[in-house]
Amino acid sequence: MKTGPLILALLLAAAPAWAVELSGTLDMRTVLSDGRDSWSRAGLGKLRYDRHNQGLRVGQAVLRLDGELSDTVSATAIASADDQRSGVIDLNEAWLRWNPVPRGPWKASVRAGAFFPHLSLENDGVGWTPTRSASTSAINSWVGEELRTVGIELNLTRRGRPLGSEHDFGFTAAIHKANDPTGTLLTWRGWSISDRITGLSEALLLPELPVYRPDGPIRRQSRTIHVFRELDGRLGYQAAAHYGYRGWLELSAMKYDNRADPRVFHDGQYGWRTRFQHLAAKVRQGEWEWLFQGMRGDTYMGRRAAGVDMQAWYLMGSRRMGAHRVSLRYDHFSAVDNDVIPADPNGERGRAVALAWTWQHSPAWSVLAEALVVDSVREARALGGAASRQTERSLTTALRYHF
Repeated sequence: MKTGPLILALLLAAAPAWAVELSGTLDMRTVLSDGRDSWSRAGLGKLRYDRHNQGLRVGQAVLRLDGELSDTVSATAIASADDQRSGVIDLNEAWLRWNPVPRGPWKASVRAGAFFPHLSLENDGVGWTPTRSASTSAINSWVGEELRTVGIELNLTRRGRPLGSEHDFGFTAAIHKANDPTGTLLTWRGWSISDRITGLSEALLLPELPVYRPDGPIRRQSRTIHVFRELDGRLGYQAAAHYGYRGWLELSAMKYDNRADPRVFHDGQYGWRTRFQHLAAKVRQGEWEWLFQGMRGDTYMGRRAAGVDMQAWYLMGSRRMGAHRVSLRYDHFSAVDNDVIPADPNGERGRAVALAWTWQHSPAWSVLAEALVVDSVREARALGGAASRQTERSLTTALRYHF
């Protein structure tokens, strides 16, 4: 039985025992796309939707439960429904948080469970959903698909205003498990531009590539992967520093290493050693908001049997005009093949532009429209008879309900 729906059912059954607050969002959208072979259908396309699964879709259906177990301990669970998921409903995040009363200028909190790292600037809606656009950048698309912290995290913050200071500081550190296959998608499928979130118990299907066919050089690799699995018993870590100035400037830097053993193999899945550094900046100037994120790292399995050096960054400008907001995002992403099998080309490069408009009609209802263009080159497409270079376009309109 899948663990996500089971945990959610137990939380709902226990809800009367302690105060629970429910929140969520429902995103019904129409999509026009000329993309082919979407990654969500085990292809090498960059869009979530292609010409074969466009039309009326459920973009997001998220339910969040927050409960106070005591004065200092709280519990949170976030589940989502997805018409592209075989199990439909799954758990995305679930954690316990301890917030002790601070005894000095520094406030500490600890959370344990499964949750997203403090990384994205775009995904600030309920359940890690984007609020300024329909899609997210390549960086945050990959995080939503293949990265989750399953472990324990310590967060320290020092707010300047109560101390008469203009400076805010923060530090976050976590140890985690169950992310050993992270890097599989990024290597054999590449970056994407999407807003889809992988459920904790969900199985994903890799593209049809010769390298892991029964007669291929990595024949033991299964096309079906579970990205949130523990394979080697080793702990990974992440650490981040945060700085803020007078409420208009936010900076952060992060280092991540899952410390997976790239030689371990279990149940059709290899361990992938995945490491990256991440920088982020947010600047507010009146009605304007500027967002930047950059990531660089590598991932590999075996003795470099497969792997890439990865790099991506984006810049977004967003302006609020009363109940309306217009946002423009430019993405750049690349992967450099870094393995010893010439017949398995995994390098790519690409760029994307998204123009989005949102209208907050009321606290509960909003309307969104987004035009997205992705231009990318990936040599592996030629193995299936497709052109290495593809330009994919989509137009999305969405009606969102928030509660």
